Amino acid sequence: MNEEPAQPPIHVLLVEDHMLLQRILTRTLNDGGFRVTAVGSADQAVALLEGGATADILLSDIRMPGRLDGLQLAQWVRAHHPAVVIVLQTAFTDMEVDDFRVLRKPFTPAELMQCLQDALDESRTSKSGQ
Repeated sequence: MNEEPAQPPIHVLLVEDHMLLQRILTRTLNDGGFRVTAVGSADQAVALLEGGATADILLSDIRMPGRLDGLQLAQWVRAHHPAVVIVLQTAFTDMEVDDFRVLRKPFTPAELMQCLQDALDESRTSKSGQ
């Protein structure tokens, strides 16, 4: 009996400066079958990616302290790692976010999982249609 090899879990680079929320999101993502690397700033995320780390999804808060905010991080990732699926999260409704997918806080674990799945599906569809 030939079983297909198990796909490795999808890797999420989580960028969230509020440590309690970061822990909750990490647990939620792990419970949903994702592999998570969590950092507290966009600057740390850039350093990881420049150092050779890879991710399938960037899930980043928008407003954060540091040299870059989440929107600037998303723009940097899009320019340097175009295969990474980008989802931004924010509690603020007045923000311009270009054409990035945004998950509005507060959200439920189910809403988070659905948003990530939709983003992955959209990415796969656009890649297969090229």
